[in-house]
This record gives sequence, C-alpha cells and structure tokens, in this order.
Amino acid sequence: MSTVAIFSLLIGSLLGGRFRIFILPPVIVLGATILGVGSAWQGYDSAHIVVTILVFASVLQLGYFCGAVLVRARTAAYRGKAAPSFDNGNSASLAQAWGRVIRSAGE
Repeated sequence: MSTVAIFSLLIGSLLGGRFRIFILPPVIVLGATILGVGSAWQGYDSAHIVVTILVFASVLQLGYFCGAVLVRARTAAYRGKAAPSFDNGNSASLAQAWGRVIRSAGE
C-alpha cells in the first residue's frame, strides 16, 4: 500500500508540474483500472482493491497540487528578476554598439 502511495505522489507531482489543464480524471481512471486488474489477478479481495484505488486517487491529487504549487512558486521567483543586458547598463542599444564596432574596424 505504501508503494502505491509513494508512486502516486511522484506521478501526481510530475503531472502537476507539467500540465496546466485538468489531467487528473483520465489518469485516475487509467490508474484505477491498472490497479484493479493487477490486484484482482493477484487474488486480493474487493475491499483491498477499493482501498488501494482510493489511496491512489487521493495521494495522486495531493501530489498534483503540490507539484503545481512548486512550479508556480518557482516561476514567480524567477519572474521578478531582470533580464541580463548586453550593454551593461549603458544607454546605447545593441545596434548602436555594433555600429561603433563596424565604424572602428573600418578606420
């Protein structure tokens, strides 16, 4: 059961960090199908299968939320920084700097 919880947390955090659209319902259905068939094939009873699927679905949603929050926080942290400048704070633009280089090369 703990293996299912750990892997669903990791999968959820990857999905939350990657996708902006709501991807959880198809992933939950696919995962529940795989877990249900695998658990039934191994001979577990129906109560164990239902609990496993519920743990999978709830921890997957928790991981999705945490992954989305971490990516949004990291994006907000980088958004506040200024982009590097080619002219090192001078008022000349890049085109003007290249013009000076070309003029000085021709002299």
